[in-house]
Amino acid sequence: MRIHPPKALFGMLDGYRPITNLLGAGDPNVHRIDDRWWMFFGGFQRDFRNNLFSATLPPGARLDDGAEWRITTDSSAPHRALPLVPQPPKGTWDHHGLHEPCYVRGVGADGLPRERVYYTGRRSRRVQGNDAPFAIGLLERTGDGWRRHPDPVVEGDARNPSALGPKVVYADGRWRMWFRATPGEPAKGERPVSAIHYTESRDGIDGWTEPRVFHPASAGFSHAYVRRGDGRCEMLLSTSPNLYGETHYPEQGLWLSVSDTPSGDVDDWSVPRPLLRASEGPTWLRNGFFGSSLCAEDEHTRHAYFTGVNESRNWAVLALERLAALRRPPVPAPFHFTIGHFRITGVSPGAPVAERGR
Repeated sequence: MRIHPPKALFGMLDGYRPITNLLGAGDPNVHRIDDRWWMFFGGFQRDFRNNLFSATLPPGARLDDGAEWRITTDSSAPHRALPLVPQPPKGTWDHHGLHEPCYVRGVGADGLPRERVYYTGRRSRRVQGNDAPFAIGLLERTGDGWRRHPDPVVEGDARNPSALGPKVVYADGRWRMWFRATPGEPAKGERPVSAIHYTESRDGIDGWTEPRVFHPASAGFSHAYVRRGDGRCEMLLSTSPNLYGETHYPEQGLWLSVSDTPSGDVDDWSVPRPLLRASEGPTWLRNGFFGSSLCAEDEHTRHAYFTGVNESRNWAVLALERLAALRRPPVPAPFHFTIGHFRITGVSPGAPVAERGR
């Protein structure tokens, strides 16, 4: 199995021109829908709220043929990225932000096909050091576009009030979700505490089983994306991103684990294997990863999409360097994100799962 060098697609340092209403973008979730590839992502807008957006490749284009992603825009305002749904009203549980989209096809309680995007909703004005819990909601595709379900479908508990990062697959008649359970998003100087929990539901809205620990907080993982293939399931894992370049954070990287089934029991999955270490990569991902996803164009190739956190730099120094090179200074921010991609070739889809359990 060969890991190809990561490539930056678009990010905060260079901006999103000709798009004018986004300051940042992350959490890329990539799927082939009908005749083209779609990317769903979270975007930080100029009103300082997050929403969900999309980008596409041209019809028939492959993921590795050099075609550029095009952000979906408003037909009446071609330089404005078009959100999947309007910003939720003031006072709602997700008014300040829709993050971490995960697209999935499945079957509803009525036996009819469903297309959904599960996401993290934010009531708090602040992302780090939040003063209100995060919860998980969903959008459902209708004949008129995406419709937001009004209430959260999975919430935290007394020990871990926040539920984030839903990664969902539909298998064997159930909507299966791995998500991040945490006391809250750590502010600068705080230590991240996250566990991966698992739950499932017959209709994907109600009746979720009591969440159980999949990876405990001691394992260090905070994101777990599951891809269900014909021969096996694959899980792409990452730790909490080290936004400020602090020394007390876990190692930053991406890991792969595999299983014969989409099991909610970690003992049915292989020991995670490192794919990419942030310390060995380019500067635009040196502080870690989040919001990753995994897709396949053929049985021997995988494509990993992720958000990289740029190596910590003083903004004023960075701005002067870019001005000297006749480039625009970046958006003033304590950290900068880039959506990136790398290929994995030489995959053996029929290989048995080894090193099960812990």
